[in-house]
Amino acid sequence: MAGQLDLIDPQKRLETFEKISSEGLLGVSKETIRGNEYYVFSESPDNLLGYYQLGLTHGEWTHVVFEDQQIPYSETLSRSYQLANSLQNIYGIEKGDKVAFSMRNYPEWMFAYMAVTSIGAVAVPLNSWWQGDELEYGLNNSESKLFIADQERLERLGDKCPDIKRISVRSENPDHSDIDFYKVIENQNKTLDNEVAVSPDDDASIMYTSGSTGHPKGVVSSHRSVMFAPFYWIALQTLLKESSDEENLGIMGEGDQAAVLVSVPLFHVTGSHAIFLLSIPVGRKTVLMHKWDPEVALDLIEREKISDFTGVPTMSYELVEAQKKNPRDISSLRGLNGGGAARPPEQVKEMRENFKDTSPGIGYGLTETNALAANNAGDLYSEKPSSTGFPLPKLIDLKIVDDDGNDLGTDEIGEVCIRGACNFKNYWKNQDATDEVLDAEGWFRSGDLGLLDSDGFLYIKDRKKDIVIRGGENIACLEVEAAITEHPSVLEASVFGIPDERLGEKLATVVSCREDQMIDEVELSGFLASKLAKFKIPEFMKFQTEKLPRIASGKIAKKQLREEAVSTIGK
Repeated sequence: MAGQLDLIDPQKRLETFEKISSEGLLGVSKETIRGNEYYVFSESPDNLLGYYQLGLTHGEWTHVVFEDQQIPYSETLSRSYQLANSLQNIYGIEKGDKVAFSMRNYPEWMFAYMAVTSIGAVAVPLNSWWQGDELEYGLNNSESKLFIADQERLERLGDKCPDIKRISVRSENPDHSDIDFYKVIENQNKTLDNEVAVSPDDDASIMYTSGSTGHPKGVVSSHRSVMFAPFYWIALQTLLKESSDEENLGIMGEGDQAAVLVSVPLFHVTGSHAIFLLSIPVGRKTVLMHKWDPEVALDLIEREKISDFTGVPTMSYELVEAQKKNPRDISSLRGLNGGGAARPPEQVKEMRENFKDTSPGIGYGLTETNALAANNAGDLYSEKPSSTGFPLPKLIDLKIVDDDGNDLGTDEIGEVCIRGACNFKNYWKNQDATDEVLDAEGWFRSGDLGLLDSDGFLYIKDRKKDIVIRGGENIACLEVEAAITEHPSVLEASVFGIPDERLGEKLATVVSCREDQMIDEVELSGFLASKLAKFKIPEFMKFQTEKLPRIASGKIAKKQLREEAVSTIGK
């Protein structure tokens, strides 16, 4: 069998992909979607309800582990059916209605996603870091009719959105007893009362993502584009296995049941797609963490025989460091995968040296592409550690364009554009923003700058968009600047990212205060606490009464401020 490095050659990748995609679950064919032809998985179910039912082939296997709970696949499905029946019978939820949910990584998050999408309603997973004002915006903007949330999120929301009904999850607040999740579903059937006709291109979800302008935008995806992602990753695993017997990302078990540790929020596409949804057809055990802690993670890897770890790259690096200090039996671990942020090339080498039986991997994708675009893993990743990898042939196309949309050549830096059945439909109630990034031929302009080498491997170099990615969380600088300038003592503020070894980037701000109204970090942080999620509050703050410097166009000289901040921190 050819070695994995043969897959560096684009022609070899195409030949191998055509071999694995000729028939069966991974068989592909062309289909017209919104006026354009794309390759799709021919045997994919029509909708997410059919997709969830694939889990019944391993119904008694453990699906979800949370603390002392062990929930089999059959129970996950029956719980979601009970909730789906409640949504229809008690709350009057119909096809196309929006249902929002926000909580820690609890099993009930999965039940909610499955229930909502099983009856043709639209799932709206809201960021669990959001504070009251942010939750209010998400609920109102999405036009959600119901909010399913844990105690912390319900208390943050308070009396906002009084017309939106609520269901409480794992709440100890007696005021929530009448809307308790299990009280709501207890008398419902464990099979669906009413099956709704849902087509592949019906709306499945609205997931909010921070862009360069103000409020987060709601990304609308279809059932087809959501399901496309897990089948794509199964095809990727199969492609790598076809080229090397020893290559295993930990997605599918070999004898023992595969198991994945959930270290990232389920409300991000890495958590919802690459972990939760991908686990269902392959029968993977999904182990939830209460919160991220590398020591606890290693204990769970040992106890639950975790085969796949998927998180932001900083987490896999922290695992390596923790394992050095206090070794555990992690012999079950096969995949050490990352997404949501860049990983320094030297970390790839260190992971290979310290976790010898694992295959490090990295993925690049966006909410708008349902987490897909390019992947790099194993020997290929070691060979090209600075690259986020390649797209699977036929399924996804990449190109690099200049500011005018003209195609650029090999090794030329421009904006990364992505085309495939994975792409979103539109931004919710924002056609202008949709038209800016999605053209008539189906190409999505990512806002990221990168290049393609002669082998078709993608390298991300920078961002056109004014966002900071802190440990996998997108932060819109404009949103934070707007919140800071609400303080009565602030004249203007500039927010930007500065390098951080652990998180990739961290947030910084330079604030110009009004004369005789100087404030400090403690005051501003306290002011922002009720307005912004904690990860959006800058960790580096500089205050001055001088106006901020500007470039010739009159815009704030953000590059200069960033360089000065990096220099100051380095001293």
